[in-house]
Amino acid sequence: MKRRWIIPLLHILVWALVLTSKIWNDIPIHNEYVANAQRLSGLSPFWFVLVSSTCYQTIFIVAFYTAYAWIGPFLIPHLRYGRASIGLLLTLTATVTTRYLVEYHLLKPLLHFDNYFGHTPPITWYCYNCILVSDQYMILGLLLSIWMHTVRINQERVQAELAFLKSQLNPHFLFNTINDIYALTYQKSDEAPEALLKLSGILRYTLYEGTPDKAPLQKELDYLRDYLDLQRLGAKQQLYLDYSVEGDVAGVQIAPLLLIPFAENMVKHGVLDDPASPAHLRLCIENGHFKLDAVNAVRQQQKDQMGGIGLQNVQRRLELLYPRRHVFTVTEDKGLFHCSVNIQLNK
Repeated sequence: MKRRWIIPLLHILVWALVLTSKIWNDIPIHNEYVANAQRLSGLSPFWFVLVSSTCYQTIFIVAFYTAYAWIGPFLIPHLRYGRASIGLLLTLTATVTTRYLVEYHLLKPLLHFDNYFGHTPPITWYCYNCILVSDQYMILGLLLSIWMHTVRINQERVQAELAFLKSQLNPHFLFNTINDIYALTYQKSDEAPEALLKLSGILRYTLYEGTPDKAPLQKELDYLRDYLDLQRLGAKQQLYLDYSVEGDVAGVQIAPLLLIPFAENMVKHGVLDDPASPAHLRLCIENGHFKLDAVNAVRQQQKDQMGGIGLQNVQRRLELLYPRRHVFTVTEDKGLFHCSVNIQLNK
């Protein structure tokens, strides 16, 4: 079932439960009003309560959703009391009108009696009584409107923050790679077209294919491989990095652009030109978990703090995308920097 049907279905189920509870509670009632109404309608207690309760619930539904649509949106977030007052007036008008139509144009022809047994109540009492029996539904509709607005604002904030975090492509990598490709082109190297194609693929994925909430892990790995190949190009193939992937990645989905900051952090802060101490980047899919381990020697002279904004970016995205479903650790010991991630994918 598509997600857009979940909320309407939930509303239907709630109102069905409200009606069922109303019928269940009203059937045992035996008073003069109910006895006269049943006698005039000619229906058994069950059918009388079922028909009358269903019709009256229409009034409560109108009170609930008009308050939800006409009062709440004007009260939040800017507290526009003038428009909210107009919304309240429209809500009351709709509720009173609906009750009048239900009682005099639906129940009376259907059950052959009216709610007042031939007496016409004063208009002021009628309106007051409509408010009295419907005010709790108006309040609930208003509270739901406020809650939905709060949820929507939080979702928009999270999406905006995620979009910002994903957009942080390292400009130094971009400029350096362009310079390296320019040098290859100047030398008429056969590697230039392939390097340009890899850079084009990286930019395309970052700008277009990396926008959904989830992306195939295989595409993320291809993106990561192209990035490392371009880094080897800049390092004149003197990039010592033990990179491995274990497990079946077919069908696995993960948040896009989540892996690249680990490689960027190693390139920016780690020692990758020492064949005696290569860096390690291991990825593993096992039992519904995605695991990443990155280990590299720490460069002695750092331009900025180890870890940098890239890993802070990753940590924040993990908190937003995989709350209570991930473990993220960063340690530094004896000149080695170790970063690990464990994400529970299927939940």
